[in-house]
Amino acid sequence: MNRAILVASFAAVSGCVAPQPPPPPVSAGQALAQYTCPHRIAEAHAWVNMMPAINRASRSLVVDIRLADQTDTAVILRSAASTGDTLVLEIRTSPVAPIPGHLAYREPAPEQLYKRISFFCRGGEIASITQIDKVY
Repeated sequence: MNRAILVASFAAVSGCVAPQPPPPPVSAGQALAQYTCPHRIAEAHAWVNMMPAINRASRSLVVDIRLADQTDTAVILRSAASTGDTLVLEIRTSPVAPIPGHLAYREPAPEQLYKRISFFCRGGEIASITQIDKVY
């Protein structure tokens, strides 16, 4: 029997399928975050509140995040990896949260505003935003 026919017959009988192409490469941090971060961001917004007020900086940066799972309990912290151009915020699981499914972060707005806000979870970036509005 012809070898090609034998191989084709075996594949048909055994239910084999054609090999699939490998998935696109990802960095170790992306792979780690993709498989181990329990939190998914549904929406994230950032703005600079330009209105002066008593007991707070006259310009404050506000970051508001809605998680995909409204029962998620997590906290958000500023990372030491932040630079002049990028604010890096870490999302960490917590047994309790002020509002489950919602995260908020505030800091005095720097003179030179960030160009990007990056959200990390367990060592990998899970989302980022580049639009930071100004509210007067």
